[in-house]
Amino acid sequence: MGIKVGIDLGTTFSAVAVYDEKAGKPVIIKNPEGERITPSVIHFEDDGEIVVGSEAKESFESGEPGCISVFKRSMGDSSPYCTIKGKSYTAEDLSAILLSFLKKSTEQVCSQEIDEAVVTVPAYFYQQERAATMRAAHRAGLNVRQIINEPVAAAMTYAVSHWRENAVIMVYDLGGGTFDVTMVQMQEYGVMRSLETTGNHILGGKDWDEALTELIKSKLLEETGIDADSSPILSRTVIRQAEIIKKKLTQFDSTELRLKLPDYGEYKLTVTLDEFNAATRPLLERTGSLCLNLLEGLRLGWEDVTDILLVGGSTRMRQVPAYLRELSGHDPISHVDPDEAVALGAAIQVHLPAPEYLVTKVPDAKDEAFTGRIRMKKTKASSEESVLENALSIRCTDIVAHAMGIIAVNDAGTHYINKTIIPANQQIPCKCAEAFRFYTTEDGKNEMEIYVLQGTAAPAECNITGKYRVTGIPHDKHNNPRIIRIQYSYDINAMIHVQARLEGSERDLPIREETPEQDISRFARPIAPGELSVVQDNSLSVMLALDVSGSMRGSPIRNAKKAMCSFVDKMKKKGGDVRIGVMVVSDNTLVCQELTSDLESCKAAIKEIKVEMTGIGNAWHPFYKINDLMKELKGKRYAVVLADGVWMNPARAVDAARECHENGIEIIGMGFGDADEKFMRNITFGSMDSIMLEGSKELEMGFGTIAQEISAVSSTKQQSGKAGAETAAETWTAINELQIGRRQ
Repeated sequence: MGIKVGIDLGTTFSAVAVYDEKAGKPVIIKNPEGERITPSVIHFEDDGEIVVGSEAKESFESGEPGCISVFKRSMGDSSPYCTIKGKSYTAEDLSAILLSFLKKSTEQVCSQEIDEAVVTVPAYFYQQERAATMRAAHRAGLNVRQIINEPVAAAMTYAVSHWRENAVIMVYDLGGGTFDVTMVQMQEYGVMRSLETTGNHILGGKDWDEALTELIKSKLLEETGIDADSSPILSRTVIRQAEIIKKKLTQFDSTELRLKLPDYGEYKLTVTLDEFNAATRPLLERTGSLCLNLLEGLRLGWEDVTDILLVGGSTRMRQVPAYLRELSGHDPISHVDPDEAVALGAAIQVHLPAPEYLVTKVPDAKDEAFTGRIRMKKTKASSEESVLENALSIRCTDIVAHAMGIIAVNDAGTHYINKTIIPANQQIPCKCAEAFRFYTTEDGKNEMEIYVLQGTAAPAECNITGKYRVTGIPHDKHNNPRIIRIQYSYDINAMIHVQARLEGSERDLPIREETPEQDISRFARPIAPGELSVVQDNSLSVMLALDVSGSMRGSPIRNAKKAMCSFVDKMKKKGGDVRIGVMVVSDNTLVCQELTSDLESCKAAIKEIKVEMTGIGNAWHPFYKINDLMKELKGKRYAVVLADGVWMNPARAVDAARECHENGIEIIGMGFGDADEKFMRNITFGSMDSIMLEGSKELEMGFGTIAQEISAVSSTKQQSGKAGAETAAETWTAINELQIGRRQ
């Protein structure tokens, strides 16, 4: 039986931890050299041997060629990070080498194989970086149970010995190459909940090194006239010394650097803590801005924060706690080893049960759950610390830092927008589905392109993390929209998954992932006329069929004609290409007005309608005539059938109504008086349900409801575009949910 480990794959140092069952807590596994942390440095030696860790770091500091470090900041970038003896290596390649070394050295020390591992990543890593981390771990031979966010792992380590219910902890994680700040709350029953996170995956201790390097070079040029950049050897020496000076300034207020300069001799340079702090203050303030953004997003103030927990080796710089004290009024705490806390937390997580998927919803701007995303009890934190029974009694919920959206077209059809499907800071794993209209093409090449975005910026300014192509969408010969339900999900690793299926179907449509094109500038430009080809006629045709049997005599016919004229007026105000026709039915059918856009003529025809124009009874139905008049038309088509009695041969009428629907015509039955409710429901086919009224006085209200719902659906944009692929036909238009119900 093997062991389960937690691995902190760090920018400057990495660490491995295992859970000690006897102690009831995780412990660090020392490497074969007896060190608790391993430098994340790789040395490709001249003889082809690859050295990792302390020995490689010593080679790096002595200026030997072939030494590589800080590659974590380029994770997810497919371009080469370095080239050694003609062979190129990406950051993923280098991480696989480092992880393989950690695996082998851990198994050597423990004399056991690693069965499972949890690997940590910065909370602000996007899909590409997370996917690259997973691939690197698999290439190293690791069975990865999960990847988790570094600040959460560190908070778990802290929580084991410092548990206080309702405590709100800000985890300030400044590592060698990345920065994250996360808010967590300790809740009842050992539940530790992540509330919100933000950060910058290319901001870390190496940026302080670079600022210090520039400070030294500037002083050198000013005092000696020597430009360090003109000498590669001198430049490398200054770079190596900068990290050493930074560490010395964690203990002393000043330190000296001695250099042997060509044509100058020995040179002694002094760097003070004040100079270092002044040179790096802008970097520190960038972390402060992110802390303030975090508080603002949660609608909290500094007074609501119980503790600020320092994580990451770079928090050892004296300026960090001093700045946070100045910013918040709190004394930051360092109750965990900043270099080890993340690996220790990962060793806890590898033993905990995996969380279940949370079904979320599409965000609504008016929804308090999304305008103020604080999901915590604002209860006073306990002042008493308690040690949990053991580390495995913690139950941690993690979140995803980035919103996930889709490239869509705005309502006006003039610009591309980023439509959010899953908001940022949602508990993971989570999933959310939303329905879209899709108009199929006449050539049957029906493929929908999905561009997945992470972030809330405009498409061209956002991170396009994936492109997916949905195929197998059946063609609709009448050009009615297919309703495609797109489901986005974040799994426990905050990795993205996309599914698509036809509305009402239980089977997913075929979908494949493709590489997004490099040039996405077109999504920043206005949409040119013709760029999105209109594949659906935006016209609207409505046929009004009125029962004129003998039972309609008197107030029913008067109220019906008044309601129909009011309906025409409402549709006239809607504007656009609207055509309305009028027919009557009893023992026969008669078209009083062909479909016309001259709505005043339509009203005139309605006013001429008389009872018993086509007979006294209900021997016939209008559906054959409706089908003949409307089946070849384009655009959205409706027939509103009004009746107040019982029809003869209802089965034949239902079959004919169904045939209309099969040809793309939606039938809406509206009954009152002695009309049979079941029959009216059976002749209704489409997105709206039948309407039953108590009497003819309610007809105007019924027609008003229909006018409102028809307008809501027909006003939706109905555009489709190639979107960079010759065979793609797509549209991104959300469905308006109908208020009067759907036929089951």
